[in-house]
Parts: sequence; C-alpha cells; structure tokens
Amino acid sequence: MKKRYNYPLMLKALEYFVLNPYSEIYLREYARETGISINSAQRFLDYFLKERLLVETRRANLRFFKANLDSVLFRHIKVCFSLKKIEASGIIENMRDNNASSFLLFGSAAKGLDDRESDFDFVYIGPNKNLKVSDFEKILGAKIEVHFFSWTEWKKQTVTNKAFYQDVIKDGINLIGDKPFLV
Repeated sequence: MKKRYNYPLMLKALEYFVLNPYSEIYLREYARETGISINSAQRFLDYFLKERLLVETRRANLRFFKANLDSVLFRHIKVCFSLKKIEASGIIENMRDNNASSFLLFGSAAKGLDDRESDFDFVYIGPNKNLKVSDFEKILGAKIEVHFFSWTEWKKQTVTNKAFYQDVIKDGINLIGDKPFLV
C-alpha cells in the first residue's frame, strides 16, 4: 500500500528548514520546534533526506539535519515560500497601483539563499520614486530595499552599474511586467 502524506503538515515540516536554512537540528528538538509528533517528524525527515532536500550528520548517537542548499529543488522551494509571503503582503498590488511597469525580486531571496535575517531586495521601474514600504516591512517581518528607477535611469545602469544590472537580469524574478532587459 502506498504511503499517504498530509501535505499541509509536510509543508509545515519543511518550513522550519526554509526559515532556518543554515541551522542544524536533531530529531527531538525539531519535533518540539515544529509541534509535530516524533513519529511524524521522523517520517518527514527521512522523506526529505531521500529527496535530497536535507543533509544529515551524525554525532555520538544523534542525527542532525540541515537544509541542503546545494539542492536546486530545495532552493526553488525556498523561493516559492518567499514569493507566497511577498504576494500575501500586498506589496505587488501596491506597486501595480503605483504604475510599476516592471517590479522584480532579486538578491538572496530570489536565489533561495536567504534566512530570517535577510532583507527583500526589489527593483521598481516606473514613474513614482517616493513610495512608502515601511508598512510592508511590518507585514513581511523583514527589511525591504527597493531600488527605484525610471526607464531612462534603468538604461543608464547598463553602463554605470553593469554588475547590478546583470545581477537583476540574471537572477531577478518578475513580479510585475517583463524582465527589463535592454540591449
């Protein structure tokens, strides 16, 4: 008989590692932190190991688990968690209401390498430059850094700040509009 998983509980189990990708934890501590029974925690941890979402180290009689940041799948799952959080905050709709022709997430959150201390980095391309984001910082529980550009200023970035431009184009995730790729 095929095992059935409670997917909302599985997402809750994985969320611990999404939020704490650089921390190691052992089984009992993990069960206590997540509020999941030891048996379920063990089953989820074994499944995540099998799928290579986690890595395991053994010290004495304890098994320690940590996010596998070398896993492309894990990093993409982290990005999905961040995108869900960003979308739920309302910042995308706010930027759309403020005439953003392009709005992108870039930096560690777009690469799936962020942690609880990381900020959210965005590029806004449009006519408004003095938009208030402090309300969204409270909702997201993280600092927000928005780089505001008109299209003319963005075009200048291809020459004056080429590394920044290339980072945004290469790793940026479109939230509004298309990627602002300029030749």
